[in-house]
Amino acid sequence: MKSLVIVESGAKAKKIKSFLSSNFPDNEWKVEACVGHVRDLADKENAVDPNDWKNLKWEFSTKGKKVMKDLRAICKEVDLLYLATDPDREGEAIAWHLLSDFRAKKLVENVDVKRVTFNEITSSAVKAAIESPREIDQDLVDAYLARRILDHLIGFKVSPLLWRHISRAKSAGRVQSPTLRIICEKEDQRDLHIPEEFWPFESTFDFNGTAFKANLNSILERNISKEPLKNELEVEQVEKELKNSTFFLKAVESRSQTSNPKPPFRTSTLQMAAASSLGFTADRTMQSAQKLYEGGFITYLRTDGISISTSPNTGEPFSEENPGPPPLEEIRNFIRSNYAKTYLSKETRIFKSKVQNSQEAHEAIRPTDIFKTPKDTILNADEAKLYELIWNRTVASQMESSKYERKTLVISSSDGKYEFRASSRKNIFQGFEILISASEKEDSFFPEDLSEGMPLDMLSNSYEQKFSSPPNRYSEASLIKKMEEEGIGRPSTYATIVKGLRTKKYAYGAKSIIPSDLGRVLTSYLKKVFEDFFIETRFTARMEADLDEVASGNKSYEEVLNSFWKELQNYLNRKINDIEINNQEEFKTRQVLDLLNDELGSVIFPKDEKGNVKKECPKCNSQISLKSGAWGYFVGCSECKWTKKPFEFNTSWETYRELPKELGLHPDMGNMIFADLSVNGPCVWTMSDEEKKIFGTPDEDEFILDIGLNRAIELIERNNAENILFKEINTDKPIVLKTGRFGEYTEFEGFNKATKLKPEDKPASPKVSYYEPNTIDYMSDSGRRYVLNSLRILGFLFKENKEVIPVGIKIRKPGKAFKFIKNLKVGDSETEIPNDWYKLDDEEQKFIINEVLQLKKGEKFVSLEESKVI
Repeated sequence: MKSLVIVESGAKAKKIKSFLSSNFPDNEWKVEACVGHVRDLADKENAVDPNDWKNLKWEFSTKGKKVMKDLRAICKEVDLLYLATDPDREGEAIAWHLLSDFRAKKLVENVDVKRVTFNEITSSAVKAAIESPREIDQDLVDAYLARRILDHLIGFKVSPLLWRHISRAKSAGRVQSPTLRIICEKEDQRDLHIPEEFWPFESTFDFNGTAFKANLNSILERNISKEPLKNELEVEQVEKELKNSTFFLKAVESRSQTSNPKPPFRTSTLQMAAASSLGFTADRTMQSAQKLYEGGFITYLRTDGISISTSPNTGEPFSEENPGPPPLEEIRNFIRSNYAKTYLSKETRIFKSKVQNSQEAHEAIRPTDIFKTPKDTILNADEAKLYELIWNRTVASQMESSKYERKTLVISSSDGKYEFRASSRKNIFQGFEILISASEKEDSFFPEDLSEGMPLDMLSNSYEQKFSSPPNRYSEASLIKKMEEEGIGRPSTYATIVKGLRTKKYAYGAKSIIPSDLGRVLTSYLKKVFEDFFIETRFTARMEADLDEVASGNKSYEEVLNSFWKELQNYLNRKINDIEINNQEEFKTRQVLDLLNDELGSVIFPKDEKGNVKKECPKCNSQISLKSGAWGYFVGCSECKWTKKPFEFNTSWETYRELPKELGLHPDMGNMIFADLSVNGPCVWTMSDEEKKIFGTPDEDEFILDIGLNRAIELIERNNAENILFKEINTDKPIVLKTGRFGEYTEFEGFNKATKLKPEDKPASPKVSYYEPNTIDYMSDSGRRYVLNSLRILGFLFKENKEVIPVGIKIRKPGKAFKFIKNLKVGDSETEIPNDWYKLDDEEQKFIINEVLQLKKGEKFVSLEESKVI
């Protein structure tokens, strides 16, 4: 009997086929990959009909057309079809798309079609799936359809408003926009934070030659942690009184502490832990986890469950008649075999998710074979680190808690006015921390023979001026945690959402996620226009809950869509200041900027030295406003052309009044040099011989009004000097490091690449990130390839006349619409290529390159990978 199994990834097809052949030798097995989604809603407004939610227009991707052509041919020759796409909503949807196409083409009328899923790629899991097939879960498919339709409606009904009203905004999104709002609101808190002075106070005490430090805890009834010392006068008064005081040990407090192991990983906690422990982005984590899953090392990676299976193992070498221990018991067996019995938890730990809307349809992310330790695997660096993280967390979850003794010394002045406290923590039993090396060191070592009432000598005091810090920005880990707490998004979408915010330039930053000016303006616009609709986190969480109800079969997807569509229409038809927001004739840029001035005034307009918001121009006292220009948003004056960055807080209104400031004449060009502020911050500038402005950018710690003539000349020369990094060997043309208006960039034959720029200015290629020029070894093969890759060079065209022309990708922005296109650049000519270039496989890319080049006799194209670079 001929059987076809369709999986999502080709990486696991060979392994699955071997399992099928050994478990079911009587069948003739063929395992093919569809490589994810093959079709999606057409990129047109009429792809969705609000009057008939079932009337959807689908469109195959370039890759999907090729994949389906092959699968249809194979489908004609089989008796059994197993749709074995991933065991989640997206996997269910892909299976539904495949079957819908096969049925439309009448390819499965005589084929037995079955849906199978496996949570891990092991022989036993694959065998169990084939033996327990089911139908496609239409409720899950309906939940997927509702999500896609909702996203499509927002994309085609809300995004056009953004294109008209918010310069450079690409799109809004059902999950993306509330997530961006969370990031922006944190930034607002930071901007409005007023630093408060405080003085931590610490003293050193002596007991029979042993010194230890203690923090000032209270002064009479004043709790120092809540009411710290505010200024130097207070500190001096305290120190004066302490010098005339004697001290004694008032109390020795001792108590035991227990630290419990955390549950095994679910998708979000794996992303958080990998970010904190390994420095991985969520996207990098998911890529490595996908490879571990496809390799059969871990269970399915997209899950919100934290339980571990208690079902018996019936795979080889076990059977249904003679089953092996369940995975949970196997973990406990491993601990019994490798650690003292005190390290195994007394009771089996059973974990249940506390996350709202948790489905727990799958178990936690765990190793498929717990006896395969990290040392027993051969993996690449990222996969090895992630596997060790997962393995440690899984084993630790069934180990005994760690135990500590916390000791606190309470020291008092003889009159009872001043009290100090010192603490230490001593490990009594490592428990699970023996595995993950999380045991803390003791804070300090106290003498063992300290007793209450004994006198102590104060040796010295230390203190320093500090200021309260603004709230920390979100890291990827803390943002994902916040998204999960708010109930927005699903485990499978967290990484995509965070990556999308960076790609659209709504946010940037590696360790901390910082909203861009565009992101903050966009969020303010959506809050003003759509109030508590889809931009509100509570609305998005409620929508996620409704979609979960659809997936559970408790609510129809038509009901959810009808409710959303009605609400969306109400917002699109509403009026603000008696103007319909959807009225292109009336609701223009000026009205939008007036709204944004009201919404953002407290954070975009300059403040005087007392912190008062100033809406008057510091030069001519005319009204200032948020404005939109070719390079983004800025605050400016229409009367005198004064400008500033919108979210710039380090410069007072009084400073603005003194700028621009004449510094003196440039010694070579003879033109005046000015200290000034541009839309990109503090700068110095002069006019070149070609009558063009040339700029110099001060260092971050330089105050613009302190810069003199000589320093300004240095800054201008530094910014405008050409620096040849190396000569490219094939063309014999230089690759040059230059400094432009927006920072450093690398230039080579019409190709350029931002280097030491903000992370928000990353290139479109997902393979190459921004880099620091000084960290590259330009004399090495790898260093030169890195730079050429960053410039998006694909290879070189060798002409018959021995001329060599670089071939690469050039990103262009045609017209005013915030839409970018990709061109294949060959010399001076450019040809538009598919925007999803980096998603195409190697064969598809080669085909397009050959079509553009149309090689003649004597010509050849050599890819960068095959080229010599040194």
